[in-house]
Amino acid sequence: YKVINPIVRGLLRSPLHGLMSKNTLLLEFEGRKTGRPLSTPISYYEADGVLRGFTDRGFGWWRNLEQGRVHATVRGQRSEVRAEIGLEETEIREGLRSFLRAVPRDASHAGVALAADGTPSEEDIARVVGNMVHVVFHPLR
Repeated sequence: YKVINPIVRGLLRSPLHGLMSKNTLLLEFEGRKTGRPLSTPISYYEADGVLRGFTDRGFGWWRNLEQGRVHATVRGQRSEVRAEIGLEETEIREGLRSFLRAVPRDASHAGVALAADGTPSEEDIARVVGNMVHVVFHPLR
């Protein structure tokens, strides 16, 4: 990620964002301890008027989202969003199924196999659910 994320960040901020922005957004936020500006690209899908994504709990960037301002650049448009962090296993299990159907390229990153029809493996989901964080972004109007 240290090599690829800077490239993806640059692409998502550029006029060429369309190459990735269908299901990759750029988050910008401040470090909760340092106050430094941070950014990370994440895969997402849109459902019920909100943006939804997942990350591994081991990647601590998500802890910065609960405090302060969060901006998301989606399809070339930057706007402020309210981040909601989901750690409850039932929510993660259900959300991860939908997410992997919408963004199947992330299945290998999540450690979940997909069947030929795109259905995520229930055994794999049960194994990884405790390591995942569900991040939901609500637009501010």
